[in-house]
Amino acid sequence: MNKKYIALATSIFLLSPFVGGKAVQAHSLDELNREKQELEEKSKEVQSEISEKQSSLQVLEEEKKDLQNRVAELQESIDELLVQLEKQEAKLTEIENKIVSLQERIEELKVIIEQRTEKLNNQARVIQTEASMSDMVSIIMTADSLTDMVGKVSTVNKLITANKEIVVQQENDKKEVEETKVAVEEEQAEAELLKQEIIVSKNNVVAQQNELNVQINLVLENMELTESEKKGLEATQSSLASKTESLSKDIAAETQRLEEERIAREKAEAEQLAREQAAAEKAAAERAANNLVASTEKTEELTHTPPVSNTSGFIRPASGYNSSPYGMRINPVDGGYRMHNGADIAGSGPIVAAQSGTVEVAGYDSMFGYHVVINHGVINGVQVKTKYAHMTPGLSVAPGQSVSQGQQIGIMGTTGQSTGVHLHFEVFENGSHVNPLKYISY
Repeated sequence: MNKKYIALATSIFLLSPFVGGKAVQAHSLDELNREKQELEEKSKEVQSEISEKQSSLQVLEEEKKDLQNRVAELQESIDELLVQLEKQEAKLTEIENKIVSLQERIEELKVIIEQRTEKLNNQARVIQTEASMSDMVSIIMTADSLTDMVGKVSTVNKLITANKEIVVQQENDKKEVEETKVAVEEEQAEAELLKQEIIVSKNNVVAQQNELNVQINLVLENMELTESEKKGLEATQSSLASKTESLSKDIAAETQRLEEERIAREKAEAEQLAREQAAAEKAAAERAANNLVASTEKTEELTHTPPVSNTSGFIRPASGYNSSPYGMRINPVDGGYRMHNGADIAGSGPIVAAQSGTVEVAGYDSMFGYHVVINHGVINGVQVKTKYAHMTPGLSVAPGQSVSQGQQIGIMGTTGQSTGVHLHFEVFENGSHVNPLKYISY
């Protein structure tokens, strides 16, 4: 009985479609289907990324067109500057030629005056040695006839008249020499002024050419993503999908670590800055207390009134309100939280030198746009320099030029990495940034 049941069970089992190869095949198919589904999902993710890249390519193409238009506008501006420079140099050549002509005229007049002076001196010597008070009587007495006497008197009169004309001409020529010298000095002054204008114009051409190069480099950088790179993404769809999750975890962990380091570093910098500001305020308060000579009422008034100028002798380089102070802040361009090394003054209009000095830099770069750096020399034992950034094209100074306090160096603008019209003003002591409020007031 047991053997019969065993045989029957064995027969049923052998005939079952779930036994042997068919069962294994069904199991493998299920796994392949699951793998196919996973690959399709990964493929969709990568395809979505490829679509984004395609959209980016279209955006970059529009950006390329926009940059090309900006490059063309900058080129027109440079061409205009070159035309202006050519006119200035032509005018300078004309002035220099005029100066040469005037100087040649002076030399000619000097020769004429010298020759005429020698002639007059010779005549004077003859008169002194040979003539006397009785010359006219001698002429009359020695005349053979009335006609002869009249002729001799006429000759003497002609000589006297001629000498008078020579003397008058001599004085006129001397006067012309003096007037010509004055004209030469005036032309030379105008030539020097024009030479300085030419130097500034050439410097502005160089600055705008640098801006043009920056724009061209932007075009090249933004067009690096090509169609071949998009095809490369398509060829690596599955590998990109498999690595994404691992990389995301690593990136998240590294981002967290860097964020913690940044927070700790910025906290330390903020504490250090607070200590420096507190020390500066304490020193300012001590100086104010030492210089206090007014009444208590006047002292309280001054305490609540911002100072017009700083004891450093510097002046505010522009009109407007302080829009962003020196210190840690959220950068308005990229949103990053980091150190702001200057003080921003928002407004419009001219920018002037905060103190006299020598221009070291007057040019353009992608960060500060059109900017100027002035070296003020050693003040209170430290080397002091100031920077004026984000100005409009067409700076008023050039490197090597000496500027006086309050002299205009440019106009407030928004070139470089800027989100609005303002002046970014920096102060350096021995090459390191310091708070500009140490030198200028609100």
